Amino acid sequence: MPEMKQTRKANAQTKSTAMNFLISLLATPFNVLFIGLKLVWSGRRLRLAAIALTLIAVTAVVFRVQSFSPVAELVRGKTYEATASAGFRVNDITVEGRKRTQRADLLEALSIGQNDPIFAADLEQINARIEALPWVETATVIRRLPNIIHIDLHEREPFAFYRSGKDVALIDRKGVTITRHHLAPFGHLPVFSGQGATLRAAGFMEMLQAYPVLRNRMVAAHWNSGRRWTVKLDHGGQVHLPAHGVSGALDRLMTLEKERRVLAIENQAIDLRLPDRVLLRPATERSSAIQEFKGETAS
Repeated sequence: MPEMKQTRKANAQTKSTAMNFLISLLATPFNVLFIGLKLVWSGRRLRLAAIALTLIAVTAVVFRVQSFSPVAELVRGKTYEATASAGFRVNDITVEGRKRTQRADLLEALSIGQNDPIFAADLEQINARIEALPWVETATVIRRLPNIIHIDLHEREPFAFYRSGKDVALIDRKGVTITRHHLAPFGHLPVFSGQGATLRAAGFMEMLQAYPVLRNRMVAAHWNSGRRWTVKLDHGGQVHLPAHGVSGALDRLMTLEKERRVLAIENQAIDLRLPDRVLLRPATERSSAIQEFKGETAS
């Protein structure tokens, strides 16, 4: 038994010695690199050479020593320290395309401190965190050496509201929810409701561009039973569109509007669901479920 203990102890010492030798072998070139960078960086004319040398070293470290973990982590850490000492550290963050994204939210997503090693920033993770912010549709994060992190944002454009019961959310053209807070500045946008309305809202608004009289009076639209639209007007009136032949129905409405100015009559329901006639009646005769756009309504 004593011989076995001595053998195990000898093996442990051998492994420890080998690991220390490997770490020393890998770290020594970077110590030399650090000294070289300090010397080279002191000369203004040779700063580009320092940048090139550093990039080569960082690339070699990141992509060639992955299999030596945890040794790789140690070597990367030493490299980041060396490059930061040579001037490659974050001194500034620049942003393009920010309109509504809050500065505090953006800084929290970045999670980068002043003078952090610039090569230590994980751009892929930073990009993912920024794109998770409510107003951000896409983001691009790059390094501008030696000391700048640059962010290019493409933000979502507010398109309309979507209401489900008492819940109201601001959405973009794709129907993606942007926010449920601070909605007052967007009160001029139309309100959509009904299951599936968010996927059809943009197409519906594009179709109404050919009918500006109706579009300008529209304040809300409800998608009924997955089949058709009911439009609510700014004076309390309603327009009930058919499930099929919507353009033809709107053409008939425009003809009637020229003749009788039906869209100017307050609290009037205009029913276009029948192909051969237009029905006019007080909007109060219809169910309040339609008027308030709560829940699905039958055709």
